[in-house]
Amino acid sequence: MSEERAAEQGHVPGMLGIYGRGVRTALRDNATAYGFSISITAAYGLATGARGTATAEETVGFALGSALAFLLVGLVFLVVFRRAGLAEGEQETTLGGIIDVLSVAVAVTAAYGLSRVPGFAAWPLTGLGTVTAYLLAGGLDVVLARLTARHITLGERD
Repeated sequence: MSEERAAEQGHVPGMLGIYGRGVRTALRDNATAYGFSISITAAYGLATGARGTATAEETVGFALGSALAFLLVGLVFLVVFRRAGLAEGEQETTLGGIIDVLSVAVAVTAAYGLSRVPGFAAWPLTGLGTVTAYLLAGGLDVVLARLTARHITLGERD
């Protein structure tokens, strides 16, 4: 396709076109998580603003309450929409989202412990440890979801 024809059809040629498609992919793949991140960050800020500086225990409670919401909503929708059968891959994804509460609990526990390190070191160590704990526990979440999906059926087949 010629560059003029590509431009007429809204296609940008070359590296700029590849870049544009990359940005669209990044937007599509991250929009929901980004919106959630903004919402939960704002909720934490609003709770802190209304109640004063949060203690470590209140922060842990907030995080675990947030994770519990995923578990509860996931379970409710599995029960309410049980007639809508899911393919095995969809079952793994759904179960993974529900089981993810374990990753959050592990990550928050790591964050709590590492935030107690004295001095400046607490900042990088808390970030490093929290992400590492979340990712390693997340791998276990995937294994648990896959094993669980093999042994149960979410929803009824039509």
